[in-house]
Amino acid sequence: MKEAVDLNLLLPSSMTRRQALQALGASLGATLGAAALPGSALAQADRTLNYFTWSSWAEKPFIEQAKEKIKIDLRPTFYSGSDEMMAKLRGGGTRLYDMIVPVQNYVPLAVRAGLLEPLDPSKLTHRSSLFPEFQNDPRWSVGGKLYGVPFVWGANAIAYNRAVTGDIESMSALFDPKWKGRIALRDEPEDSLGLAALMLGIKEPYKMDEKALQEVKKLLISQKPLLRSYWKNIADVQNMLASGEVVVAWTMLAVIAPLKNAGIDAGWVWPKEGAIGWSEAVSAVKGTRKLALVEEYANFTLSPEHGEMMARYLGYAPASKASVDRLEPELVERLGIDPKAVNRLTFKDTPPDRSRWNEIWNEVKAA
Repeated sequence: MKEAVDLNLLLPSSMTRRQALQALGASLGATLGAAALPGSALAQADRTLNYFTWSSWAEKPFIEQAKEKIKIDLRPTFYSGSDEMMAKLRGGGTRLYDMIVPVQNYVPLAVRAGLLEPLDPSKLTHRSSLFPEFQNDPRWSVGGKLYGVPFVWGANAIAYNRAVTGDIESMSALFDPKWKGRIALRDEPEDSLGLAALMLGIKEPYKMDEKALQEVKKLLISQKPLLRSYWKNIADVQNMLASGEVVVAWTMLAVIAPLKNAGIDAGWVWPKEGAIGWSEAVSAVKGTRKLALVEEYANFTLSPEHGEMMARYLGYAPASKASVDRLEPELVERLGIDPKAVNRLTFKDTPPDRSRWNEIWNEVKAA
């Protein structure tokens, strides 16, 4: 007999047990109520998708756009990190959600864990309007099957308060005693060990052997007395930058627009040593009964209108060339949307021994 799934262990922090039961009840009711309908009628009868994602991709403008343009009702819940996403899906979350938005390095892990459903490439008709670099990105295929096509890409790099620090060009700012107590680093091994490897001139961070990992560990431990915080949630680092507690941070581009809107002279730079690249796409959760609807929404995220809205609202770089063609040249320049610069990025990958990376990172934090 199968053990009952403990919903409390599966829920993201934004979803209560009652909300989860309501979502399951609504889904069951819709399924039973439409059971006698043919497939196309069933799709029309229930065009809701339970969306497990980063909070950015389910803010109000995205919910409204999906409803208006393609008549899809997004019902989002949020994770704050990729490991949380994996843990909740592994624990039985595949019964709660239809789709997720993974980072490319988690796709092979999720496929091996039996958490993702492959997509039909023929359903992703907007793929042809993407920049060539993203149309056939091998990071999104496993075993010859497609699990997503990126709608967004970018880099994790350095945000800084220009009025305090002046212009920054190098990662050395993250290790500069001048900013002691006002530096923030991300609490994630792939990011923080990766940037330290780039700082040391290691060309392939995600293939580091034990000797290289020990060098990275030593560097990060030497940095600890300079840090204000290891941050987990993007809102935390954004608030620290806004308050002046932190003046230089390794973070995401999403922090910059709100800081500028608040009147802060926020700078953003891919340091000369390199930056950590990422891409994200809609992927179908294993066992979803709404695969065709997930594919429809995934295709919409590749559309010119979705990419344009994303760029204007969040300041992220669309993978869609057709979207970029709708933007003013000065906005394109400000957002750093230059696929030719992709070769400057070191894209996150799955380390050969993830458990060892986690051990090293925990040793750094405990030192």
